[in-house]
Amino acid sequence: MFPLLWLLVAWLILMALFGILTLITVSLNFRYAPAGMTTYVTTLVFLLVVVGVFVLTIPYLVTVDWSQSINLFGDLGPRI
Repeated sequence: MFPLLWLLVAWLILMALFGILTLITVSLNFRYAPAGMTTYVTTLVFLLVVVGVFVLTIPYLVTVDWSQSINLFGDLGPRI
């Protein structure tokens, strides 16, 4: 058994990594993509989708009881 809080911490670490990769993607898009309206529109759509997903997950994360524990393998004790 382990607490759900560990999953939240792992999720936050992965989201920080995703944020760094998003910054790299946007900077490379502006650096190497052809300058034009399409570059700016696709980058804006990408960023709006990323922010939208984060904003939509916040209400769910607030409702979870992070003090609960999860048991992945159930009761593996001896059976009689």
